[in-house]
Amino acid sequence: MFRPLLYTLCTAALLAVSPAQAAFPDKPIVLVVPFAAGGPADVMARTLAKSMGGRLGQPIVVENRPGAGGLVGISAVTRATADGYTLGMAGTGAMVYAPFISPKMPFDPIKDVTYLSTMVSTPNLLVVNANSPFKTVAELQAAAKREPDKFTVASAGVGSSTHVVGALFQREAGIRLRHVPYKGGAPAVQDLMGGQVDMFIAEVPAVAHLIKSGKLRGLLVTDSKRLAALPDVPTAAEAGLPKVLAAGAYGIVAPRGLPDDVARKIVDAVTGALRTHEVVEKFAEQGGVAQASTPDAYRALIKSEQGRWGPIIKAAGITAE
Repeated sequence: MFRPLLYTLCTAALLAVSPAQAAFPDKPIVLVVPFAAGGPADVMARTLAKSMGGRLGQPIVVENRPGAGGLVGISAVTRATADGYTLGMAGTGAMVYAPFISPKMPFDPIKDVTYLSTMVSTPNLLVVNANSPFKTVAELQAAAKREPDKFTVASAGVGSSTHVVGALFQREAGIRLRHVPYKGGAPAVQDLMGGQVDMFIAEVPAVAHLIKSGKLRGLLVTDSKRLAALPDVPTAAEAGLPKVLAAGAYGIVAPRGLPDDVARKIVDAVTGALRTHEVVEKFAEQGGVAQASTPDAYRALIKSEQGRWGPIIKAAGITAE
């Protein structure tokens, strides 16, 4: 009588602490960052991961998987097990632009992920060389209208956010510029400084320090308010182009089918981290604004942005090489 009862109690105890029943998380979590190590996005991802890990009681390990404008990394996330131990940092390029640019999308940005929360917003800057004759957007517009296709605008590559936002700028400014794509923002900035191209619509982290040091001149920020770090750069509205609004929306996603209880724990950890002074300040140093949201609001944002940018991309004829 005693032995069967003892056996039953021991078996029940073992089942209670088995991996299948263990409370999430009981091991390290991987955060896939689809951008190169050392860049602004990577720095912000690691800052968030550290703060989230402290809240969840497990380390969050950043795994860099760059390529194809973010498609490589997020595609890997969609193929992972939906247990909360694989997360992804999703950017606007992969989730918003790529469906209209890439002829062979490896996943459906709406259906194949679990949206958890937005993470950070990063506006863009229209910049020229410090020696450029253009001191304002109005001067640039006037010159470009007099001589269409004469002036060049760099981008970080065909289909990149800098390319797409550049198309929006030209449409709203009523001008035509010659597009010069580069393999990344760094070589584009290098040639801008060297005088090989006339202008570049860059993400803030890539050029903010060069504006502060006087090597580049900022003509416009694609936001409704001026940047605290660059208070002398006018907003789109102040430059006479109120519709040239664009910001990279980075967020945290997981594979489709993530259990609700696991999703809630991750969302709470993201939201808590994004409220801390350390995370807010570190993001600001990289040109980003910490920004949390509900899962539904994040999904709605991506769908809304697709509806906005799809016609712009199609009208500009932007397609993957």
